Order: sequence, then structure tokens, then C-alpha cells
Amino acid sequence: MAVVIGAVLVWELTARSGLLPPEDFPAATTISRAFLADLRSAELWDGIRASLEAWGIGMLIVVAIALPAGMLLGASVITYRLSYLTLEFIRTLPGIAALPILMFTYGVSQQLVVALVVLAGLWPLLIQTMYGMHDVDPIAIASAKVYGVRGWRRFLLVDLRSCLPYIATGLRVSGTFALIFAIAASLIIGGQGLGDAMAQAARIGDRPLLYARVLTCGLLGLCLTLGLAALERRALRWHSSQRGVVQ
Repeated sequence: MAVVIGAVLVWELTARSGLLPPEDFPAATTISRAFLADLRSAELWDGIRASLEAWGIGMLIVVAIALPAGMLLGASVITYRLSYLTLEFIRTLPGIAALPILMFTYGVSQQLVVALVVLAGLWPLLIQTMYGMHDVDPIAIASAKVYGVRGWRRFLLVDLRSCLPYIATGLRVSGTFALIFAIAASLIIGGQGLGDAMAQAARIGDRPLLYARVLTCGLLGLCLTLGLAALERRALRWHSSQRGVVQ
């Protein structure tokens, strides 16, 4: 918090002193006033709603695809080794490279944004789930066999519990990437969304409003990260990684 306050003070003093052009770098207090005024703007809330809607739909699709696929690929040593290099290669390809193809398919629409969200969020969760299934403790598996725990019972009691920390990490990474793409998509292609609200402020030359909406994006991402972290702590309160974490 002290670092944030210090950075804001430096920004304010630098802008007020004229070291930076005020038309391009308005003072922090000016941005704060624009931010508070923008909270009463329907354009801002429409953009937030559209971006979160695309993010939510896209993440539901990501979870529906990545979890079962990752578990299947990671459950067998053979499928893990066959798919590892392929998936590592595919996830390095920038999702934005598919934008021309998606625009040809969906046009400038909310479906296009959802498709980009899916491309952004799919690979981190898929690969983390695959890692988690591959990394199940063989001693735990052997112990389950000794006690006659097999099939779905072993999956629920051993495999899934071992995999959950990996899934939680994958969800945090996927959720963050997906939100970035949900906002950036409307910034690049237009249409509805928080990115388009930022572009509108840039088009009319309102620098304080533009910075205010950038601040809104940051706060939205922070809220998402904190929410997913809280969900992870609650779901994994039994796990050693969460012991000693302040609730």
C-alpha cells in the first residue's frame, strides 16, 4: 500500500510541476475526479457488463473443455507423453493471431469476444489439470489399491484431491488471461465492452477519462484475482499450501 501511495504522490507532483505535458499526463487528483464522475456513467457500466458477460461465458466453456480433457490426457503416462510437446507448442501461439479467422467467422460481435476468451483461458487450465493428474502420488494410488478403493472412488478420493491445487492455479491464470482478452478484444475491434469505452475516451481526446477507465480495468482485474484467491483458499483449506494463510 505504501508503494502505491508513493507512486500516486510522485505522479501528482510530477504532473503539477510541469515535468510532463499535462495534456498527456493529467494529475492523479484530476484522474480521481474523472473516475468518480465516470462511476455514474451508463457507458462505463454497459462496457463492464459486456466484458464480464463475455468473460463468464468463455470461462464456463473453458472449464467444460479443459478439465475433462486435462484429466484424460494426464491420467495415462502414454497420453501425457504424446500430448505434452504438442500442447506446449500450441499454447505459445498468440491467441490474437486467430483474430482474422474469428472475425471472418463471427464478424464484430460478442461471439468473437467469447471465442478469444476461450482461446486465452483454455491452455493454462488444460495444461495445469494435465500436470496435476500426472503428478498424483504413486504411494497414494498404491495405498488406495491395498484398501480396495478403485474406479470412481479412487478418482474422487485420491486423483481429484491431488489434482485440485493444480486446477486452482490454472483457474487463476486462465481467469486473468481471459479478462485481459475480454477487454482487449473490444479495444481492438470495437463493439461492446470496457475496451471500447476506453477507445471512446481516447477518440474524444479526454485524457483524464481515459486514465480513469484504465484504472477501472486494473481494479476489475484486482477484484477478480482476489476473488479467485479467496475461492482457492476456501476450496483447499484442507491442503498444506493453505495452512497458515490468513482467512
